[in-house]
Amino acid sequence: MDSINHSVCTNVTINDGYCYGLPVCGYCYDFNKTLEPWDAYELYNLMIIRIFLPVIGLFGLFGNGVSAFIYSRKSMRSSMNIYLCALAISDTIIILTAFFLFFIENLRYKSLLLSEIFAILTPLAFPLGLTAQSLSVFLTVTSAIDCYILIYSNPNFKRRFCSTSSSLKIVAIIFMLAMLYNSPHMLEISVITCWNVIYAEKSIDVCPSDLRQSQLYLTVYYAWLYTAIMAVGPVLILIVLNSLIIIGLRNALSVSGESDIITLVLVVCLFITCNVLPLTVNFLELIVGYVNSYLIDLSNLMVVLNSSCNFLIYFAFGSRFRKTLKEYAEMIFFRGSASQTFPNSVPEKA
Repeated sequence: MDSINHSVCTNVTINDGYCYGLPVCGYCYDFNKTLEPWDAYELYNLMIIRIFLPVIGLFGLFGNGVSAFIYSRKSMRSSMNIYLCALAISDTIIILTAFFLFFIENLRYKSLLLSEIFAILTPLAFPLGLTAQSLSVFLTVTSAIDCYILIYSNPNFKRRFCSTSSSLKIVAIIFMLAMLYNSPHMLEISVITCWNVIYAEKSIDVCPSDLRQSQLYLTVYYAWLYTAIMAVGPVLILIVLNSLIIIGLRNALSVSGESDIITLVLVVCLFITCNVLPLTVNFLELIVGYVNSYLIDLSNLMVVLNSSCNFLIYFAFGSRFRKTLKEYAEMIFFRGSASQTFPNSVPEKA
């Protein structure tokens, strides 16, 4: 450890945010929480972030892994299922980064090692998680557009837009757009050397950069762009598209891949439901300046819940998904009988 002047660390200097010539860890964002390890909020936080979030997230990792595997099979290949496969992958990244940013972040006050690991990896995990969230939003909207075209467009346009090759290209474009939109987040966090008052040791921590504290940046990027691209814009588009899709399903005598369309409608409904609270929390924070730790924790849980529960919809309402999953389960667990019963499936046309 470097030589530190041990003569300048008192309650006065700690309250000013400095100790031994170093900033106090946590001073730049939640100094009071750092100095007060227990309060009435702690039990609520324990249940939501340390128990419910990891349990739901672990189930989500399993479900998304199965979903990505099933939707990537040749027998399941369609434009819509390519989007759902990509959605399962992006949701997996959301859960992994949420586990780190919320669960590990919550525990870092209990361990100096966890605190330093968090500081080292957050500059990567933070933009990665937000990129995955953007990717999830864009994929959900694109899936709804694909579904709308399947119901309402003429066969020629349907064949051109709702093909697997077009879907793969669109997924690649969406991925690049998500990375571009979230690239500023890589400049929002700085890692500092600080003094940890709990463990009385020199450590490292994360603090918002000058860019993240710029009022102009917050107004343009978080208030305007976030509202249009990630919040109100996608939700309004999805509400309109979902309504039109439901009307189209009711009026149509028969639609190819109807169970897949119903599955997507429910995925969109889940997305809208789970994003109402995070949207409200962001608006309250950005526009009104109101910050509520209880709502923030619950909104973080809703993000993980949204990324974890699509598998239940696929299994309950997707007949092709359920059939393919059963076939592969039989191959894995009953190899002998499965080799005789496994069909040579061909992809359904969208």
